[in-house]
This record gives sequence, C-alpha cells and structure tokens, in this order.
Amino acid sequence: MDEKIKELLDEEIRSQIIDLASFKSGSKEKADAIDDLATLYKLRIEEVKAEMDLDDKVDARDSEDRYRQEQLKERTKDRYINLGIAAAGIVLPLIFNCVWMSKGFEFEKTGTFTSTTFRNLFSRFRTTTK
Repeated sequence: MDEKIKELLDEEIRSQIIDLASFKSGSKEKADAIDDLATLYKLRIEEVKAEMDLDDKVDARDSEDRYRQEQLKERTKDRYINLGIAAAGIVLPLIFNCVWMSKGFEFEKTGTFTSTTFRNLFSRFRTTTK
C-alpha cells in the first residue's frame, strides 16, 4: 500500500479510538463506532500480513537465487575437476610411456630388443584405449 494511505488509515484508527471515549457506554452509536474501528483495524492487519507475505516471498526468492548460484559454482568446480581428471588420465600414461620408451631405446642402442625388461614393458605399451 502507498505510504500516505497507510498513514491515513493509522490516523483514522487513532482518531476513532480517541472518539470512543466520547460515546456513552452501551449505546448503539458506540457499538457502531467499535464495529467501524474493528473493520479498519482488520484492514490494517490484513495489509501488514500482505506486506509480510510479500517480504517473505522476496526473501525466499533471494535465498533461492543464492542457492542456485552456489549450485552453479559447485557444478562449475566439479566440471573443472572432472576435466582435470580426464586430462590426467590421458596425459600421465603418455608421459609414462614416453619416458620409459626413451630410457629403453637409450639402453637398446643396437636396435635389437635384448633386455627382457624393456621387451616386456614395450609389449604392454598401449597407444590406444579400449
């Protein structure tokens, strides 16, 4: 609700509460004034509830947005970790094979595979994945 309307409603409630003292106890006018005051006060309570519900919805939406942003950050982090693991699964065996193959070729300068270690290791090198 607009702030001016809120102020007017609050002022009207205050003035009616003050005016209640001027009515005679038990009179019909006082009963009508009390009913009118109760109606205005109910309107004010409903307005406060509506504002609170709106604030709760905004807060809930903000917390959902924060939760989604945190989930997005976690997913991005997980993707980078999975990408790193996949890259390591390809690069590390290649490096291992290259190092041991170069060491083996360095040992086997004659061009024949005489060492059983290098011969067994060379047979286990896989250049393709299954």
